[in-house]
Amino acid sequence: MTRVLGVISLVILLYLLLPIVVVVGSALGRTGYLAFPPHGLTLRWFTTALQDPRYIASFVTSLLVASCSTLLSLLLGLPAAYALARHEFPFRRLAETVLMLPLVLPALVLSIALTLSFSRIGFTAGTPRLILAHLVLCTPYVVRVALPVLQRLDVALVTLPAIRPGAIAAAVLAFIVSFDELDLAIFLADPRAPTLPVVIYSSVQLGIDPTIGAVSALLVLLATAGMALYQLGLLRRRVA
Repeated sequence: MTRVLGVISLVILLYLLLPIVVVVGSALGRTGYLAFPPHGLTLRWFTTALQDPRYIASFVTSLLVASCSTLLSLLLGLPAAYALARHEFPFRRLAETVLMLPLVLPALVLSIALTLSFSRIGFTAGTPRLILAHLVLCTPYVVRVALPVLQRLDVALVTLPAIRPGAIAAAVLAFIVSFDELDLAIFLADPRAPTLPVVIYSSVQLGIDPTIGAVSALLVLLATAGMALYQLGLLRRRVA
């Protein structure tokens, strides 16, 4: 039984990794279109992507929006999770349901609702409006991740060091959700400062070229490097 589970786990892992391998491999080819396995090897498309001002500017915008959204969602989500975990108050279940509502709403529905709401109050500033929209989306993820951590801890042990693992996990999840969000960015981003997912989506509509694959591969490499550094930090703390 253990061997069967191991084989199943390996198949699932390969299934999850195969698209990443295809994207990275396609970006290394010499052809002017995505092809796998790649025909020849070159870093030309990576150089082109890093020299394209559209991708650089949109990456900076996505980084700014995701960082601000993550920080604000932690400032709101952690106290909300603490209140839900440690205090009994009227309509507690209702409050938790309302907080979790953005998780069950389709992204398109949430995008349209926020667009109409912001328009009615005259909030038309692009990037700040997008950050606020991402805050609505990311805060429930922070609450959902932090809530079980706070519920398991003793009341006397609820300190910042004690909840740090849960806070870090919540921050990482919120950052990823914000950075990769497309629907909200299409509706609410400043047309003069689109996010990276919007630029990639627009480029795909015009035709798929290896530069798009190179950008995707660079994002994968950045995420992998970030996870490796985080695991290295955990290992050093355990050794110390």
